[in-house]
Amino acid sequence: MDSNANANANSPTNTLDPIVIAARGNEITGLDIFQKTEDDFELPRVGELMSQMHADQPTGGIDMVYGKTDTQHLRFWKANPSKSSESSKAPIIVFVHGGSWRSGTNLDSIGSTKVGHLTELGYAFASINYTLFPTVTVEEQVQEIANSINYLVKNASDLSIDPERVVLMGHSSGAHVVTLLGTDTRYLERAGTSVSIVQAVIALDGSNYNAAAELNDNPGQIADHMLDAFGTDLARLHDMSPTYHARAPNAHAFLLLHTHRHGDIRQGVEFVAALKAAGTEAVLHVFEGQGFEGHMQVLLRLGDRKYPATVVMDSWLEGNVPVN
Repeated sequence: MDSNANANANSPTNTLDPIVIAARGNEITGLDIFQKTEDDFELPRVGELMSQMHADQPTGGIDMVYGKTDTQHLRFWKANPSKSSESSKAPIIVFVHGGSWRSGTNLDSIGSTKVGHLTELGYAFASINYTLFPTVTVEEQVQEIANSINYLVKNASDLSIDPERVVLMGHSSGAHVVTLLGTDTRYLERAGTSVSIVQAVIALDGSNYNAAAELNDNPGQIADHMLDAFGTDLARLHDMSPTYHARAPNAHAFLLLHTHRHGDIRQGVEFVAALKAAGTEAVLHVFEGQGFEGHMQVLLRLGDRKYPATVVMDSWLEGNVPVN
C-alpha cells in the first residue's frame, strides 16, 4: 500500500464502519479536528453501549465511606508495589463517572481496563460514588467529590499514597466536574484541602467547559441536560464553567482526550487557550469516533495499550506525574 493509501485509511472521512473507526481511535490532528461530525444518537446502539459499560465493572479494590449518606462512598485500589521504591508513596488517580450528573455509579460507569492498567503502572486508583441530580444540585455534587478527595488525602498514610500528587480523571459530565475542581478553588478549600495538591486533570470527552456555549455547540439532548441541571441564569452558567475559572491558581496541568465531536472540541480548544493564558500547562488530543460511539469507546478502551489515547495518556502522565 502506498503512502496516499495509508493516509486515506487513517482519515476520519473514510468509508469504514463508524463502530470500527471509533474502536480504532487513531489520533486526528490539525484542522481536521474541526470537521463537521455526526453527533446524533442512534437508540439501539446507545442501548448496546450502555449495557456494555454497565457490565464492564472493575473487580477487587476496597470500599470506603467518605461521607454521611449511603451514596457517599468510593472504591480504592492500591498501586502495584513493584513499581515504586519502599520510600515513595504512589500518586493517586481519582475517577469521577459521567451520566449527565444524573445517572451511573462508581462501578458501572467507569470501564475496567483503565483501573488495571494504571495500577499496574504504579498509580493508586479511586472511583468516587456521589449523590445524583436532582436529589442534590450539581454544585452540591461537586462539593461531595471535593470532600472525597479530602478524605483520601487525609488518609494518605494508611493508603500508601502521596497526598501532594493527586490526579483527577473524569468522563463526560465527570470530566466537567474534575475540570471545575481543577479551576474553581472554592470546592477543595471548603473540603479542607487545596487545588495545589492536584498535579493533573485528565478529561475524557468532556463538555460544558463553557456551559452557555452548549446551546450553540451541542443543541439537543446534551444542551437540554445542561439546562435542566444548571438552569438558565447566565451568571450561574458562567459560575459552572471551568473556562470562566481558568485564571490561576489552577491544577498544575490538564490533558483533554476527546473523540471527534465538533461542539465539545471547540470548547476544548477555548478552554486550553484560557488555561495557557493563565500560565497553566494544557493540551488537547482528538481521536476518531463520532457521536455516542466515540464517547463510549474512549471510556471503555482507555487503558488498552492498542488504543492510541492510552499511549498519549501514559506518556503525558510520565512527564507530569511520574510514579517515582
